[in-house]
Amino acid sequence: MNLDLNDKVVCITGASGGIGLALVRAFLEEGAIVCAMYHRNLSAIDELRSELPIAQQSQLNPYRLDLQDNDSHKSAIAAICSAHQHIDILVNCAGSALEKPFLLLTPEEIAQQVTTNFSQQALFTQQVAKIMLAQRKGSIVNVSSLLAKRLGRGVAVYAAAKAAIDRFTQTLALEVGKKGIRVNSVNPGLIATKMSKNIQANMPPDLMNMSPIARPGRPEEIANAVLFLASDRAASYITGVCLSVDGGLSI
Repeated sequence: MNLDLNDKVVCITGASGGIGLALVRAFLEEGAIVCAMYHRNLSAIDELRSELPIAQQSQLNPYRLDLQDNDSHKSAIAAICSAHQHIDILVNCAGSALEKPFLLLTPEEIAQQVTTNFSQQALFTQQVAKIMLAQRKGSIVNVSSLLAKRLGRGVAVYAAAKAAIDRFTQTLALEVGKKGIRVNSVNPGLIATKMSKNIQANMPPDLMNMSPIARPGRPEEIANAVLFLASDRAASYITGVCLSVDGGLSI
């Protein structure tokens, strides 16, 4: 199916992570103009660029974004709008999981998990959504987590923040649906990335056997689900959905 993403301007936060890099590659393969937002790891994006066909290399535009800094939000968005005049799609993929018993967390660690995984993403989304409102069109996809729906030890604040992302997705969809903006989320299960591997260490050892598919997911499988939801051609009548992509673990 043609997803009609050619020359769409796509902003991806957390673009240098495992799922983020898969998202960058997938949107580029569909012909999109990708604004890859990174904090520190520009080298991962540069390495990906070196593997791309020449035509796709010119469509990849890295922008530094510190989600903890509101001024960084504004400068990154201003730079994107200056270069491309609009933003069609926002994918919020930034996140950081801290595996530690809740009673041992410091106040600073609790605050960091909430701000990184929810509040600063909400603030960045607000800035981009204002641009989409002026356009009367846009698609937002939030990358949440299986842990928003299924319990796991040692990730209480991370799981709570991801559950907040799901409710944020649904309530924002209600607010902006009549203004031409769709908002959805994807809830990845156990994916073969460094962060997911760390989380898995605090989950039941037989968890993978509980999945009907009985294997970890691949980052590109999450990327394909995001592409589907982001595409107005494929998903024009879908909004407010929190789509589990977890091999059946949430059944």
